[in-house]
Amino acid sequence: MFESGREVAVRQIVAFLILVALFVVLVGSRFRESDWDRLSRVARLAGEKFRAALPPGLNVAAPVDALRRELPTRPEDAVRARLAADRRLAGADVSVTGEGAAVRLRGVVPDARAKKVAVSLAENTAGVERVIDELAVPATSSVP
Repeated sequence: MFESGREVAVRQIVAFLILVALFVVLVGSRFRESDWDRLSRVARLAGEKFRAALPPGLNVAAPVDALRRELPTRPEDAVRARLAADRRLAGADVSVTGEGAAVRLRGVVPDARAKKVAVSLAENTAGVERVIDELAVPATSSVP
């Protein structure tokens, strides 16, 4: 039978409280360096209690796997994510395409500084070996 989310949360809280209680007992017993076998028994018991508190068949690595699936794996995805996250490039219209370890930056950036930032971010992204810079900087026109 499957447990509800509330039951799982209660079991996890109980497991945490057991660990805290074991720690308090350990500290209260004036633990000495010579008590390593006691510590190993307590750790083994805590591990068993923690595993018992988890629902059967729970894959503890599932959250890590989910996070790993969300991370960019292709160089152009990583560059795209870095450019989107950088505040200095807010409002810049940059498209990123990739061919293997080479990425191509196309679009319009507001100034030379933004262009330099975009190219630098791309060049310093893991998996990128070459950056093809096709970014344009609009010419500033002076109006009399």
